[in-house]
Amino acid sequence: MRMLFSGLLLASALVASAQAAPRLRNLPGKHETARTVVLVADVACPPDEAYAMWATEAGVRSFYAPAAHIDGTVGGRYTIMFYPDEDPEGLVHGTAGAHLLAAEPGRFLAFEWITFAGADNKGAHAPPFAPAALRRPDPLPTWVEIVLTPTGAGTHVDFRHYGFGHGALWGRSQAWFGRAWAGVLEAMRVTCARAHAHS
Repeated sequence: MRMLFSGLLLASALVASAQAAPRLRNLPGKHETARTVVLVADVACPPDEAYAMWATEAGVRSFYAPAAHIDGTVGGRYTIMFYPDEDPEGLVHGTAGAHLLAAEPGRFLAFEWITFAGADNKGAHAPPFAPAALRRPDPLPTWVEIVLTPTGAGTHVDFRHYGFGHGALWGRSQAWFGRAWAGVLEAMRVTCARAHAHS
């Protein structure tokens, strides 16, 4: 989970508040809980480019994972593979089974996410391990919403990961992803800054 998990030591914002209410409502098997990861970033990429970074396989490879299967249509696959050489379908350390929930190019993207590892062999480079029944229920309980707002210098990114459950294991997962997603957004910021260094 190389690129996603490189930011474990970066600061995170773990916020549960009325301001964290999801845009998507009444999703089957998904519920807002008191645990939400809320992060923001400002990047130099314009909204269309920022959207493509999350919504396309090439975009994902540019800043947070080495491989992906993304169909690009609502209901299609949103599979991220963090160790494709040993887990080519993302079944153990990836998001096989996740789907794209909303797609508004340049404005808004939402997708399901898997919040536990399928094996306990990556240490701090993976979220907590959980058995399959908790890791991959049907439907998946957690999801990410990303709102993109144009700014004079690029794009403001509002990132929220919803649906973490109750109990100690879920709490560990939320804390881990707060740190990991902070690293991903920093990687996005750096990638955009490099791409637009002379613009």
